[in-house]
Amino acid sequence: MIFKKIEEIHWNRILEIQDESYQEVGTEELDVLKSKNAVAPDTCFVCVSKSGGVVGYLLAHPWNGVYPPKLFEPLPNITHCEYLYLHDMAISPQSKGRGVGRAAALKLFEIAKNKGMNKVVLVAVQGSESFWSTIGFQEVKGVSVCSSYGEKALLMEKVLAV
Repeated sequence: MIFKKIEEIHWNRILEIQDESYQEVGTEELDVLKSKNAVAPDTCFVCVSKSGGVVGYLLAHPWNGVYPPKLFEPLPNITHCEYLYLHDMAISPQSKGRGVGRAAALKLFEIAKNKGMNKVVLVAVQGSESFWSTIGFQEVKGVSVCSSYGEKALLMEKVLAV
């Protein structure tokens, strides 16, 4: 799998993959997605096949506090960062089951470690918690997630060995 920094030419495909992936939660506007990349371009990337097509993407950014950022809103100014928040990872339906998601997550863990961060946090939506559990994420108990993430959304974290 090839990982590349997000360029302007990638955004249309990112929007297509997002639209194919989030039937329950809904999709975010382009400016909201771009705000994540603007804040943290080194932790946002596309997954590209050998033939050059974008088959997935990952958007992560520094964050702090117990509660995850709200969906559908551009990022606020972030001053103190405790961990990386994996805001969104989506893989095209045609590429699911080929290890793209696992490879993208492992790439993010590597980047996080290189940045000296020892934790990645996310909200599992649409029943994805089983996937996240297989790569070491655990549910954070006692924290309610904003309803914009959909029913049964779970806050999860992975502590990285530094």
